[in-house]
Amino acid sequence: MRSVHRQNIEICSGKAKGYIMAKKKSKLQFRYYEMGANSQVLALLGEEWRRPYGEDIGTLHFHNYMEIGICHEGYGTCVLCDSVKIFEEGCISIIPPKYPHTMNTIPGTTAFWEWLYLDMESILQDMKNSSFKKLDTEYLLDKLYDSAHFFYREEYLCISNIILEIRRECDGKAYMYQEKLKALLQSLVVELLRIHNVENEMTKKNARSFLIDPALGYVKKHYNEDIRIKDLADVCNISESHFRGIFQKCMNMMPSDYVNAIRIREASKILLRSSVTMEEVAYRVGYTNVSTFNRNFKKITGMTPYQWKRSSDNYVGQVLDYKISAVKGW
Repeated sequence: MRSVHRQNIEICSGKAKGYIMAKKKSKLQFRYYEMGANSQVLALLGEEWRRPYGEDIGTLHFHNYMEIGICHEGYGTCVLCDSVKIFEEGCISIIPPKYPHTMNTIPGTTAFWEWLYLDMESILQDMKNSSFKKLDTEYLLDKLYDSAHFFYREEYLCISNIILEIRRECDGKAYMYQEKLKALLQSLVVELLRIHNVENEMTKKNARSFLIDPALGYVKKHYNEDIRIKDLADVCNISESHFRGIFQKCMNMMPSDYVNAIRIREASKILLRSSVTMEEVAYRVGYTNVSTFNRNFKKITGMTPYQWKRSSDNYVGQVLDYKISAVKGW
């Protein structure tokens, strides 16, 4: 049984629960990082990460890359969206992009964490280009980003050892360390997917999700056209009412929200790569007027198209119920 400073942890946990109770009306901070050229991992290591965590912040935050935290010393709480975990030496956290979280040390104390940020899209693409030609990277990313993980090292020894080896390679930078890192990162992906039991899931996908697959494909091809819910139901060969219910259960959103999300995603690409007018951008992604385009863009990203185009990060936030602010990482 692990021994922790329970009385102080209770104070820290109370603070953490306060985050959760208020989060739907609170601000959410976006901390973004810039990955080096041809890099797939950014390592934040060393004594500067021995510090108090959570003091005077009062908000949850999320990142643009998958975050792995390694706790070497200290006690406190880790807030993971709707849950609170107690951390101490030997804990590891794995948190997907866009996933609200924060760390809180016991008031008046410090903790020593080190951090790795992984470009999972690039890692999976490397795997697909080399040995896994039929790899469904989009599906696997959904599984990798489905939930956060928080555990003691001995609970997942294989994963923990790989993470610690990645940390050592990033710190030591020995001869051919980049090649070693690529192999380690791919091994980590495999182990994380095993947690999700992806092999079994890919052979027996939920039957309901198969029913709406044609609709998802239709939206991605025809997002710039006038799409009615009946059109989506028809391509799935089911009634409109049945389609709405299944879509909500599988996607956790209404069909119209999914159409808007795809349109705004495509609009963000146009804004980044061209200098056409907002009227033209709106038209290209299927909106008949700019006001509707602006309203949906702000609903999904938290900013107007003009603000997003001027922002230094050009990042489309996907966490809908928060007021998002973006800052460069610690």
